[in-house]
Amino acid sequence: MLIDKIERLLNKQSKKLKTLQFSMKVPKLNLNYEYSSTVAEQKFHSASVGKLMTTVLIFKAVEEKRFSLDSKVEDYLDSSVLDHLCVYQEVDYRNLVTIRHLLGHTSGINDYFESKTIDGSVFMDEIIKQPDKFWKPLDLIRFTQEKQKCISIPGEKFLYSDTGFILLGLIIEKVFDQPFHKVLEDLILIPCEMKNTGLCFYSDGFNPTELAPLILNEVDIRSFKSLSCDFSGGGLWTTTADLQKFLQQLHDFQLISEVSVNSMATFNQKFRQGIMYGLGMMQLRFEQFFFLLKSLPRLQGHLGVTGVHAWVDPISHATYVMNVGSIQDMARSFQLLIQIVQMVEKESKKV
Repeated sequence: MLIDKIERLLNKQSKKLKTLQFSMKVPKLNLNYEYSSTVAEQKFHSASVGKLMTTVLIFKAVEEKRFSLDSKVEDYLDSSVLDHLCVYQEVDYRNLVTIRHLLGHTSGINDYFESKTIDGSVFMDEIIKQPDKFWKPLDLIRFTQEKQKCISIPGEKFLYSDTGFILLGLIIEKVFDQPFHKVLEDLILIPCEMKNTGLCFYSDGFNPTELAPLILNEVDIRSFKSLSCDFSGGGLWTTTADLQKFLQQLHDFQLISEVSVNSMATFNQKFRQGIMYGLGMMQLRFEQFFFLLKSLPRLQGHLGVTGVHAWVDPISHATYVMNVGSIQDMARSFQLLIQIVQMVEKESKKV
């Protein structure tokens, strides 16, 4: 049986990982399966998979005509928020930056989370050095303002920017006139019945002791206050079951329209080899990892830096969600995903 083979594989891999949560739904095979190496309904940090939900909120605002994708960002934020973020070769291009640029990471604004600073330091080190520091959204933007430089004129280059997604969170707060976590709850979590998901440090019920291990540079940071550094860039706690609910609603066009989902899925930027980027959404092209994987479907969704996966096959509607809770285990998480998708595809051909 396919499930038995997958479970043996997961049991084997879980011995090599700090934590492992996995779920999949395959309508063609009538499969609905969940696995956890810890407890059932294990909560974990979403990392950048949460960007999918921020993106949905932006498209909700577009559909409600609160702004368009090509609206200027400066029209929805206090002027000081954009100071120094868009200055390239001594020219300030803030008046050119649009919502579309932020969603597609083409604004030219640097990335506080992974990009190096002017002095060569890295923000991720700050998370470990200052475990008790609470990072407010404006603190994160200030980090880029003071310690990084704009990389290009808006629209000219792709650079994955968490700073840009913090700006999107602030814009959501502005146009809906509510805190980001309340908009998230009202427009996504409650409609999708995602009872085990919320914004860390903001939503009611957040308990870091309930999270799966979260390993950054070999340090478990799940209980660190400095984990507040994500916000609208992906700072959720969630479960594989809740992410399955979200993916299903999103691709059944229950949250936003088919037109909006298709706009998210305009994959015209290269994120990494084998991973393309659209507007707040990624696409996996397995054949670019290895040519013998060319028969595998192109999954779309998002990836989180600690090995969090949330993917949908837009043709078969099969969904795959995974968490391994460690940057160092990212490669292993992809190997595991590929093996499982191969098993599913092989079995599907028999039907």
